[in-house]
Amino acid sequence: MAEFKPKAYVKTTCPYSFKFRLFVTEAGLAERFEFVAMDPFSGGFKAAKEDLAARSGAVVRFPVVEVEPDVFMTDSDALIAHFAGRYGIDEAELSTLAFYRGGLFPTILELIELCSGPLPWLIRLGKVPRAFR
Repeated sequence: MAEFKPKAYVKTTCPYSFKFRLFVTEAGLAERFEFVAMDPFSGGFKAAKEDLAARSGAVVRFPVVEVEPDVFMTDSDALIAHFAGRYGIDEAELSTLAFYRGGLFPTILELIELCSGPLPWLIRLGKVPRAFR
């Protein structure tokens, strides 16, 4: 019987999915995974997400990884810790992941929060957020 390959469902527009994919790539583990790119702008996204929710038995939050047959995990940091432990990877040695976590990732989250919240009002008041300077 073939060895089980974890199946990672990553949303193409998701900074958490990117963080997990970055870990897998930098750690040299990409060949051990099957990746499924979930494009929210494609016609089949909603149906694929609903199918994934039914199979996992949970609300889908990306990334989602089938870590064992019919066993699913979410949360990029939990997934990174899980697979770092499984494959003996020291996260502290992954400099690109650290760079992303320490700079671009929090900036993206700030932009998402601003764009879904007070951003239009801040712009009208002439207060340009740091991420837009």
